[in-house]
Amino acid sequence: MLKKGLFILFIFFYFIFILSHAAILAASSPQFRLVYVIQEGETLYDIARDYNISLNQLVNENDLNENNTTIRPGQELIIPLLEEPESKAEDKYNWDLALYEDPDNKNERADREFSLNTNSTTYAVRVNEGKILPEVDIPDSQIILYNVQRGDTLYDLAHLFNTSTGVIMALNEKEDNIIRPGEQIKLPVHNLSEREVLYRTISDRELELLAKIIHGEARGEPFAGKIGVGAVVINRLLCSDFPDSIEEVIFQSGQFSAVFDGQFNLIPDQSSYTAAREALRGKDPTGGALYFYNPQKAQNRQWFEDTREIITIIGDHHFAR
Repeated sequence: MLKKGLFILFIFFYFIFILSHAAILAASSPQFRLVYVIQEGETLYDIARDYNISLNQLVNENDLNENNTTIRPGQELIIPLLEEPESKAEDKYNWDLALYEDPDNKNERADREFSLNTNSTTYAVRVNEGKILPEVDIPDSQIILYNVQRGDTLYDLAHLFNTSTGVIMALNEKEDNIIRPGEQIKLPVHNLSEREVLYRTISDRELELLAKIIHGEARGEPFAGKIGVGAVVINRLLCSDFPDSIEEVIFQSGQFSAVFDGQFNLIPDQSSYTAAREALRGKDPTGGALYFYNPQKAQNRQWFEDTREIITIIGDHHFAR
């Protein structure tokens, strides 16, 4: 009887083990993207026909519309998958090519050049990458140096910085689209606003500093008021009348009471981090304020009221410029 009970218990735990590992494997299944590099003389209609998809599918996948269908050599398009394969991950790319081949099409996809980036669970298959790279003429002032993080792919960075993998490859004189953690690469920022560049390049330490000043100044305030404090810091950073880094803005002499009364040193809560990220993304409930004060506590209240324009009031804080 004891042996029978142990056997049943073994079967039960073995069943649980199989289920848990199946869930892990399913969660870690790689995602694939087929990235097509446009060649001279090609049209959206030609590419859609060659891959046996509709023009609408191609347009929708790439956020194009009837007023924005201009394409140029070296530009990249995402070719939407028609369905999910059941094949193994290592056979997936061959399956993709077979899926898009049109037997009546003379331009067979088997002749296309491609590379496969396998640095993360998102695989970017880049077709035609060896045939053409765009010419880049971007001034050094519009280029930043970026330290590649674990999980980064060239495709993801291109999407994040509003450019193409071809442009990044050309900037870095790369022959393939493989990047590795710790590698330093050039990224263009000419298609981004100053705020967008800041959001994409802020360090963990800078995010912590922003969360700490929000927590120190707006602890107990409405969430919109916390975002407002973060927005004031960002607005100052982007204004030529203030310092050029988040740290320098926060520690500029005599600017934030939380710095000199010690509340800045408190450990920020999660909502302060969330507010910091919202401000970095561009949310600004103050409407562009460069100052804020609490009229019940501010020692220089009269200066604000005589020299500043009050834009809005959130909680106990008046926001001004």
